[in-house]
Amino acid sequence: MQQLLSILSSPYISATLCLLVLILLIFVTVLNSRISHLQRKLKRFLAGSDGGNIEAALTRMLDQLDEYKQKQADQQFMINRLSQKLTNRCGNLALIRYNAFDDTGSDLSFSLALLDDEQNGVVLTSIFGRHESRIYAKPVQAGESTYLLTEEESDAIRKASQPIGLK
Repeated sequence: MQQLLSILSSPYISATLCLLVLILLIFVTVLNSRISHLQRKLKRFLAGSDGGNIEAALTRMLDQLDEYKQKQADQQFMINRLSQKLTNRCGNLALIRYNAFDDTGSDLSFSLALLDDEQNGVVLTSIFGRHESRIYAKPVQAGESTYLLTEEESDAIRKASQPIGLK
């Protein structure tokens, strides 16, 4: 026993043991930091559950994911329906104002074309005179009408059929 104590009292051995303890202390500190980091991740991962059953947490998350996918599919369906409805709306319009008679003062007559994306709709024409005014409506299918169109009505249909930037 005396020999063991004399060996341990050697300065080289003492320095080596101190260095070894220092290395182990650094190693324990690094491991403690990593464990704390993993505990934070695990706590976040298991939020909303009892914290002991990873399988239950994963099942809950997969159920939530399925709910989100269903909500997204429902929203996509609604977007598609709204898109179809918008296609059938008369969103393309053009107004041509003109003077129908030489004896009136200004451009009080007009032709208004209201068309959807397939160039279906109606063209409205108002003829303003000194003593009376008349309004005519003519249906439009694929940019054409079964009724005879005036030059102003044709211009309004052509202008309403153009892309927005070209009007």
